Amino acid sequence: MKKLHIFFLLFLVNSCIGMAAQPSAKAILDKTAKIVRNSGDMEVNFTASSYMEQKEKGNLSGTIYLKGKKFNIVSTNVLCWFDGKTLWNMNKATNEVNVSTPSQHERETMDPYLFLDLYKKGYTYKMKETTLRGRDCYEITLNAKNPKQEVREMIVTIDKQTHLPLCVRMREGIKYWVRISIMKCKVKQDYQDNLFTFKSEDYPKATVIDI
Repeated sequence: MKKLHIFFLLFLVNSCIGMAAQPSAKAILDKTAKIVRNSGDMEVNFTASSYMEQKEKGNLSGTIYLKGKKFNIVSTNVLCWFDGKTLWNMNKATNEVNVSTPSQHERETMDPYLFLDLYKKGYTYKMKETTLRGRDCYEITLNAKNPKQEVREMIVTIDKQTHLPLCVRMREGIKYWVRISIMKCKVKQDYQDNLFTFKSEDYPKATVIDI
């Protein structure tokens, strides 16, 4: 009986050590947020889709260039520039450019780094290991504690090796989902500020609509 107690104690100690060696979901998110924040200017190739239940409502693919709060999106359907204050949104099909000044709330929701801080604000976590596009990953699911939160659920898939996100899925309301797949990411780039402003001389035939 005494020997049985010793074996049980050893098993318990080994189990606790194994549990301690597993990083927590929050620790993984903290590390990812720090790495992305310290990555400097970035070039990200992405595909994005929106769904209502299981039905796809729209999709977009292209490249986003990031410099702090500023961004430039180049895609098959639209071009978009944001210099931190003014937003230019160009529809290639109509050759129209809508110019606006987003409110503080709108700027916050447009922030490409939104998910980096969102997890700190009233969410529970659960994590599992998975693979995505042949890479070993952490998959972390966040659920809002308050059902009135704008983002009710978020699933972040993080590359174990680089700790960079490979996919972010967000649910708003009950049935609406947005999925952003990050296909390729270049960090430590160096972009000039004029990359994030619309230049009318580059699009002489465009109709500019200041709203």
